[in-house]
Amino acid sequence: MINRKTYKVEPQIGIKSFYSFFKRYYKNGFHFGGEIHDFWECVYVVDGSIQASGDGKVYDLFAGDIIFHKPLEMHKFSVTYESGATLMIFSYTLSGELAPYFKNKVFSLSNKQQGIIDDLLEFADTKTNIVKDNYEHYLFASKNSPTYLQRVATYIEQLFLSLADDGSTTSSLKTPEAIVFRTASRYMKNNIDSNVSVTDIAKACSISESGLKRIFTKYAGISVHKYFLNLKLSAASKLLQDGKNVTEVTDLLGFSSQSYFSAAFKRETGKPPSKVKKQ
Repeated sequence: MINRKTYKVEPQIGIKSFYSFFKRYYKNGFHFGGEIHDFWECVYVVDGSIQASGDGKVYDLFAGDIIFHKPLEMHKFSVTYESGATLMIFSYTLSGELAPYFKNKVFSLSNKQQGIIDDLLEFADTKTNIVKDNYEHYLFASKNSPTYLQRVATYIEQLFLSLADDGSTTSSLKTPEAIVFRTASRYMKNNIDSNVSVTDIAKACSISESGLKRIFTKYAGISVHKYFLNLKLSAASKLLQDGKNVTEVTDLLGFSSQSYFSAAFKRETGKPPSKVKKQ
């Protein structure tokens, strides 16, 4: 009997489930007001252009660009191209050794990488009927093919592996307003256990309060106070997943009371903090 050497395949990336997967056209001037959730999301620009923000950074994205939003990252976008933009958006859970690599990443896809997405959209178009969901998005949904979602996941995993091996990343904007937005976000994160005011943040950024509020309306789509609260709740989710209880999280993040923290957490995430599972 011949002894053959085996080569074990170690999966580096894997999509376990989808929350959404759709392609949609957006008119010029459309503004998505922003959201935060505990799973990954990607926005790929099929054509046109958008301005997207995430984790305190701002990006101009054009056809062939894709942005990754990690779990518990506030993000929004607005359409900037005069003829509008067509976007492919999908949200999912991600596992594997390579998963952390995609945090805070924006890529400009090569022709071959764009071809993977083209093949994915062609496959989805031929296998499904386009239907509306409750959020007025057009989802690809196949009820007749048990292999459908796995094939969709395989296309996307192929793209992610290609990006990890040979991806071209894009830098965030360096305009004065974008720098203020990033500086303010960093200041809030560094003071996540405190209750800093809009005045404190504006002073740290060397800008007026009105100027700071205007920048957050533009890039975050929410108020400075709401942005800081969401950062706190994002940090709270991580602490709860690490095994901290509600009382400990309330104290560690400087919330005025346990009842206020619990109410705010449930209002923004849709579930009480006691329901957050440990990792």
